Amino acid sequence: MFPFARYEIEGESMIPAYQPGDRVLVFRWGTVKSGDTVIFCKNGMTMVKRAVAKEGDRWIMKGDNWKRSCDSEDFGGVADEEIIGKVVATY
Repeated sequence: MFPFARYEIEGESMIPAYQPGDRVLVFRWGTVKSGDTVIFCKNGMTMVKRAVAKEGDRWIMKGDNWKRSCDSEDFGGVADEEIIGKVVATY
């Protein structure tokens, strides 16, 4: 598996950090820390959110845009195996 992947931001939940249409480079290896922006797959959907805190074996995820955010309150905590990687660059 290649250590990097590319994704395009589709929604508005991470405004102002990321705009719809922004392209991001994701590092698939390494450890996620609180404050990291991550790409993950939950309930068949690929999402980008900020890792806020780890409670037990699940991450609490939040969007930066409080007006349009769908977060862990809506879809539940995210397990480590659901995380694809963390965003390391925008291009």
